[in-house]
Amino acid sequence: MPGYSYEGYDYNGMFAWFSFKAPYVRLHVRPPVLEDNIKHVGDYATTKSIISFAADKAIPKALVQKLVKASIKVMKQNQKPA
Repeated sequence: MPGYSYEGYDYNGMFAWFSFKAPYVRLHVRPPVLEDNIKHVGDYATTKSIISFAADKAIPKALVQKLVKASIKVMKQNQKPA
């Protein structure tokens, strides 16, 4: 499963990853990222931590970047001291 990660963080360092479930490409981010960015997710189908993009359309790069950066911020805020 392709994703982005940093060593030493919970979820084995994963702060965002993609999955595919026809007919969607899904971006998984940490809660409460989607809730905090509700005005930016528009009409895309969402859950608490998943936003779904139609596989036959272009994925909005700027939105993905915004959500991934927000997910990194949440992960760092929740980091447990060593």
